[in-house]
Parts: sequence; structure tokens; C-alpha cells
Amino acid sequence: MQFIYQKVTDMIIEKLQSGIIPWKKTWTTAYPKNFVSGLEYKGINILLLGLHDFESNYWLTFKQCKDLGGSIIKDSHSSLVVFWKPYVNIARITDKENEETSEANINFLLRYYYVFNIAQCNLPENVLQKHNIMSTNPKLLQAEQIIQKYPNPPEIVTNNLIPNPRYLPRLDKIEIQSITNFHTSDDYYASLYHELVHSTGAKHRLARRGIIDTIQFGSENYSKEELVAEIGASYLCNISGIQKTIDNQSAYIQNWLQALNNDNHLILIAASQAQKACDYILNISSPNSKEE
Repeated sequence: MQFIYQKVTDMIIEKLQSGIIPWKKTWTTAYPKNFVSGLEYKGINILLLGLHDFESNYWLTFKQCKDLGGSIIKDSHSSLVVFWKPYVNIARITDKENEETSEANINFLLRYYYVFNIAQCNLPENVLQKHNIMSTNPKLLQAEQIIQKYPNPPEIVTNNLIPNPRYLPRLDKIEIQSITNFHTSDDYYASLYHELVHSTGAKHRLARRGIIDTIQFGSENYSKEELVAEIGASYLCNISGIQKTIDNQSAYIQNWLQALNNDNHLILIAASQAQKACDYILNISSPNSKEE
């Protein structure tokens, strides 16, 4: 196991030394589109719907949702869309000879209505499959086995309403989008492993300072904890046979190293803590092995 940890650490350092790779999120998004008609929203509606950070680009009205046999998730807020409806206004004009003529003017009437993202809707599975919304991303046996080895694990909850996966220390809970929202199954597990490593820092596990202390976003300790989580995710990806995400993870790590003034020595410290976290998840570490 030590060989694997060292191999992945070397791969990360090699990537970092080759330059910065722009990090991108690995779940999907696109221009907004009506779920029923399939038509894309245009103009200002792209901006209006783009204000919301949903992972799906499909929207529908309350009536459309109901007609499909679905329902709106409680406390969901609708989003405004607008469109211009043309109409013809015919005016009667009398000239100097008292002869009447007609003149047609095209005017536009502004209409608006409200829509919900499908992430805010409970829709029947057969409806989602019919519209090709369901992804073919499969669960990966070896990746799932790593999760199952985790002793006293945090609760893992699917939540498509959040912009990013997250670990909530106070609730000891991980929230992550559905695997169908990710580009690939590999991307899903890479993100989930990141949050699992965070969870090992809980007080009743390894008691890592980046988790148990009150940490301000963007602070040095916050950046260090992100290093631990992403390096640990790299280890777990390699162990489970997921290697294609190493470029993405290296770029993410580079971002946090920049926040720490590019102190590459920190990656070695973070790698040590990440190893302890992975050993804990794989159930090969002592439960009493607390961070100093």
C-alpha cells in the first residue's frame, strides 16, 4: 500500500512541475432547455436561468410537471422566464378625400411565466428515461467496495440542488449530486472520495484540525485541508482503478498550493495526512490514530 501512496504522490508532483492545468468541474451543464418541448431558451432567459447553479439544464412549468405525473419538491422556488408575443394592430386612416385606408402595425407583448428545474421535481423514472435524461453512468464495483470498507462512515445523501459536493462536519453527512449528473462514473467517485477523506477528520475519527477547528474559507488551514482531501482522493482513485482524473486533481491541488505561496513542502505533509485518512477509510488504520 505504501508503494501506491508514493507512486500517486510522485505523479501529482510531476504534474504540478509541468505547469498549471485549468481546473473544471466534472458534472454537466448546458444552455437551458424546456424539458417537454426540447426548445432552448433564448436571449435574456439564458441569463435569468443561468443565475441558478443547477446541474441540469432542463426546465418545465408546474403544469408540465403535473401532466407528466410528477410533483415539485417542497420549498422549491420557481424561476422567471419571459418572451415577446407579436400581435398586429390595424389602424383606420382617412385621407384628404375622406377615403379610408388600413395600416397594419406589428407590436410585441411581453409575457412571462415561471419554471422549475427538473432537479426541483420528482419525476417518474420512465419519464426521465423517455427523455434521455437518465445517464448511463454505472456504479463501479471496485469503487463501491472501497466505500463499503469505511468503518462508522458518514451518511451519504444524494442532493441535486447543491452546486458542489460537500461534507458537513456538524451533521457528519456528505451531500453529492447523483452519479447521473457527472460526465463519467470516474468523476463521480473522484468527487465522492474527496468528501470521504474530509470526513475522516471528524473528532470521533482522526480529529484533523482542518475539520474539527473553526476554519475560515480561504485561510491557510482551509487550504491545507483541501490538499489532504484531494491527495487522498487521488490515492483512492488509483487503488480502485480510476486514474484518468489525475490531471484534474493535480490542477485542483495546484490552486491550493498557490494559496499557500507554492510551498511544495506542504504537499509532503498533506500526503502523510492523506495516507492516514485512506488507511482509515480502507479499515487498515488504528481508530485511535489522531492527528497531532
